[in-house]
Amino acid sequence: MKKLFAVLLLMFVGLASQAQAIEKIELDGTVYTVTKKIPEEMKYILGEYQYEWGKKGKEPIVLLTDKNDGVFQPHMVAPIPITFWLDCDEKGVVRKKTGINGRYQVTLLLKYGESASKNYATGTYDLMGVTVVPDENYAVIYGERYKKLNP
Repeated sequence: MKKLFAVLLLMFVGLASQAQAIEKIELDGTVYTVTKKIPEEMKYILGEYQYEWGKKGKEPIVLLTDKNDGVFQPHMVAPIPITFWLDCDEKGVVRKKTGINGRYQVTLLLKYGESASKNYATGTYDLMGVTVVPDENYAVIYGERYKKLNP
């Protein structure tokens, strides 16, 4: 009986922690199911992306950290702090479009922090795609910001 109780308790705790990892956020009339949990195999999306393969420090950049925060920098303005989630299904499984040679795309849902330029209103949301191309050792975000997977 104790073993059955322990198994049921572990199942409940597992389901509860998974449910806590899922959020619903509305953007432009669409409700997105998102998670801050980044699967280990998708950690490649984290890091600093430079504009058109620029040298480190070249602007504009996108930075994604393992704390689900970072910055998004539009052209010719100061970086804007962001919080991000990954688009997922109701069970917390990240929606991932797969391609050849291990390539995949995921969608980020961003929340903008305060910006000096006011081009992106504080507290508003946006979507941004990330493509990981492991066979060519890079990831690209926003279609123009790149990073090497293994420097």
